[in-house]
Order: sequence, then structure tokens, then C-alpha cells
Amino acid sequence: MSDKDESLRLFKEGALSLGEGEYEMATSTFSKAIDMDPGFELAYLTRGTAYMKSGKGDEALGDFGQALALNPENARAYHLRGLAYHSLGKDEEAMKDFDKAIALSPEYGAGYLSRANLHMALGNDERAEEDMAMVRHLGEKNVQDFAADHNILRSKSMRPEA
Repeated sequence: MSDKDESLRLFKEGALSLGEGEYEMATSTFSKAIDMDPGFELAYLTRGTAYMKSGKGDEALGDFGQALALNPENARAYHLRGLAYHSLGKDEEAMKDFDKAIALSPEYGAGYLSRANLHMALGNDERAEEDMAMVRHLGEKNVQDFAADHNILRSKSMRPEA
């Protein structure tokens, strides 16, 4: 088995631990996966998430930063790092990361939701409502896109007879 294959196996094992709420086991297993494949961006993001869930915001920041070093265009990494900053009371840095996530991916609803929550916490109610309006819009758009992509009436065998 190659190092990449073993790293992927370990990643999957770590993801199971994370899903079961075994954060220490998850971070340990993700660390082994990263040791085998230091360029495994998703392993950094997921280990960072496990650190966040176990209250280790500083460690999470390190992992999200490493994921961004590997891929500076990763909107999710900026979003997650923003959440880590917010958990540490670094709201200015959090806001910058939420802004960057949205700039990179204008239809990234989680970025708008997190930014809305931060605006609300900071007393910026008008800005929070603007972001929540975008969250609602994106939710409706996603439903409409899904319906259009999966419309059973487009299938010849499912069309009603005229």
C-alpha cells in the first residue's frame, strides 16, 4: 500500500472518530495521515475541525492556516479559520476571513450565515439582516437548482401523456 493510500485510509478512520465525537482519537489519526502525506489539504481542514470541537482553537488555527498555505483559494478553509478566530474572541480576524470566504465563493451560504451571526453578536443588526437575506436567497436558489437538475418530468418515460 502506498503512503497516499495509507494516508487516505487513516483519514477515513479519523473521520469516523470525528463523527462519533472521539476528538482526541480523530486528531491523532489525522496527524498520522498528515505525517504520511504532508500535502493532504482535507486532512488539515478536518483535523482543524476536530481541534475546534475539542476547544483547541489555537491548534485549529494552525491547521486551517496550513490548508490555506496549500490552497489559498479555499473558501471553506477561510470560513473555518474565521470560526476558530471567533472562538478565541478575535472577531476582527474572523470577519476578515468570513469576508474572504464569501469573496472567493459568492454562493457559499455558510460564510454568510457565520458572518451574519458575528454581525449580530457585534450589534450590527442591519448588516446581519443583509447576510441572512442572502442565506435565504441561496437556500431558495439551491432548492430551485436541485429541482431543475432533477426534474422527473424531463425524463421521457415520466412525461405525462398529452
